[in-house]
Amino acid sequence: MSVNSSAQETFQDKLHRTFTYYRVPLMAAAVVALIGFIHDKSAFWIGAPVAVLGELVQIWAASHLHKDEHLTVSGPYSHVRNPMYIGRFILGLGFFLMTRNPYLIAGYVVLFAVYANLRVGREERRLREIFASDYQKYCAEVRRWFPSLKPYSLSENRRASWAQVCANHEHINLIGLLVVLAAVYLRIDRLGHLYWHF
Repeated sequence: MSVNSSAQETFQDKLHRTFTYYRVPLMAAAVVALIGFIHDKSAFWIGAPVAVLGELVQIWAASHLHKDEHLTVSGPYSHVRNPMYIGRFILGLGFFLMTRNPYLIAGYVVLFAVYANLRVGREERRLREIFASDYQKYCAEVRRWFPSLKPYSLSENRRASWAQVCANHEHINLIGLLVVLAAVYLRIDRLGHLYWHF
């Protein structure tokens, strides 16, 4: 049993390293492919605000996140353990909504759920090692995916910080999102008659 478990962890580690190494070209290729399915301006105006909302959630989370320095329990982290991933999901969902393709939307939801659970499981193991009992208490009170209106009992009263947003490189993601949205809009406006479908 332990041999299988260690073999599985090794495979997951290799998969994680491979995906991490190729993540930028893979994401670029996925975005270009996805844009080919978007051709409707009305769908763009449904999906674009959803994508922007997702990025705003990520910015809010990044404005409080101090990676590995101390356990972040302020801002959105006082209501849910993984606000960054929730924002990322909403952002991606916005683009898939623009396709108006139920198969692509469903596929995205399933793949993101698998990705997020694998990634978060790895991160939570690391956080348990770093913050020990503090993190265990936090996990016992704050849910992984579903936000609670009631904040964490030991939450910190910290203000959002744009400097922290920049430290977490989220300002680059914001610029990237705006550039991609502009590109999608121009593609619909100029080449809306050319699109992929199934």
